[in-house]
Amino acid sequence: MTATTDQGSEPALIALYYYCVFLILLLAWPVLLIKKKTRVGLGQKLGFIPASIKARSEALHGCLWFHAVSVGEFNAILPLVKAFHDKHPQRPLVVSTTTATGQKLAQEKLGHLATIIFFPLDLPGAINAWLKVLKPELVVIAETEIWPGFTYECKKRGVKMMVVNGRMSPRSFKSYYRHRRFFRPVLRRFSAIGVQTPEEASRYFAVGGDDLPVTSLGNIKFDGLEPLAAEVSEKLLATLGLTAAGSLSQLAHEYGSGPPPTPVLVAGSTHEGEEVCVLKAYAQLLDTTYGARAKLIIVPRHPERFERVAELIREYDFVPRRFSENQGFSSDLPHVPGTRAEVYLLDVIGKLFDFYSLASVAFVGGTLAPVGGHNIMEPYAYGVPVVVGPRTEKVKDLTAALTAQNAISQGKNEAGVIACLLFFFADEKRRTEAGLAGREILISSQGAVVKALALIESQLGESPTSEKPAGESQPGESQFSLEEAVHER
Repeated sequence: MTATTDQGSEPALIALYYYCVFLILLLAWPVLLIKKKTRVGLGQKLGFIPASIKARSEALHGCLWFHAVSVGEFNAILPLVKAFHDKHPQRPLVVSTTTATGQKLAQEKLGHLATIIFFPLDLPGAINAWLKVLKPELVVIAETEIWPGFTYECKKRGVKMMVVNGRMSPRSFKSYYRHRRFFRPVLRRFSAIGVQTPEEASRYFAVGGDDLPVTSLGNIKFDGLEPLAAEVSEKLLATLGLTAAGSLSQLAHEYGSGPPPTPVLVAGSTHEGEEVCVLKAYAQLLDTTYGARAKLIIVPRHPERFERVAELIREYDFVPRRFSENQGFSSDLPHVPGTRAEVYLLDVIGKLFDFYSLASVAFVGGTLAPVGGHNIMEPYAYGVPVVVGPRTEKVKDLTAALTAQNAISQGKNEAGVIACLLFFFADEKRRTEAGLAGREILISSQGAVVKALALIESQLGESPTSEKPAGESQPGESQFSLEEAVHER
């Protein structure tokens, strides 16, 4: 199919698309109004602009608009937004999210630097209401939030668009490739697409054409993973009522300047069914000689599950202690058999990375549940080894790289995950080696923010040179072939 054919059918395809979106929205309208989760920000999503933003719209003209759908994507672009602001403080910034949790985190982290808004629904009225007020010079979309309607309206208005930290999994590729008549013109609206790996670049080329402006930059999530300062970790210890925990405490103890750290298991970004697994593992850990002093911290992925997880903790005969209620552990002494041990529930958003600093071992969620995995590299910023389940489709390449260096332990099922957790707690030497190996991989993978920043500057005409950033992918450069992509499982 030629680009000309795609462009010729584009108006008809987008009209059909808008019709389908409108019908879906009409059918879903009662649910949108009833559910608190979907009501939040609905006005902005429909194109109703807050008066406070309208009043200063002229100051926002020519802005750089970053979009991140939720917490994970926002955390990924956070170092990039900060880096751009540090270098170009006069450029107005707008940051949008789709979810309420992402919005809250964006306000907390960037509210002083940028205008924070909800991303519009993919309907022309809502999209154009925001484009008319903001008049952005460039829209930067994180990962895979590529909306046909939004990109179409931006292109009509002459607004440049680019992708950073772009992903296209083998599973997504099959769908994109099957429907490439529709998606090819969507991708060709972008003036630059920065992806995480050469393999993903090959998939974008296959869908969008060999001349698609794709660049392999690396994963910008890694650049934001800087360990907490010692004093911040000490405050966390005080909050939890612990004397010592985490890699810094372990190092101090080894050099004779601190007490032995409390062994801590942090279960991060957990989904339904995964808390049960770590609670079972914790019960077994407390019955061992090496795990009697251990503590468990659970961090659910979604806030709406906080109450349910607290109930689960009680159901498994533990006592929940909650961050939101300013509670800590009542003691860091060894567990006394016959008494109910405590489990800490981190029931806020945006603190998980900080709490990894207290971990001896981390379980990363979305890997037992059919999700495909979350950010498995965060714990390695502190030299903490990671245990995952079998569902790592979204982090397949990372898991393979970590496995090759014996930095990660992967269980085939719930029992396997429990065995992996107990193994790491039982073998301190192996635990330390795995954590350090993962940290080396993390450090060697950093540097994508600098490349992404250069790519943004080139789109704004602010780059010092006209050269393309290092890592530019060309069709045929990658060893990942189209045939392999189509058949990859």
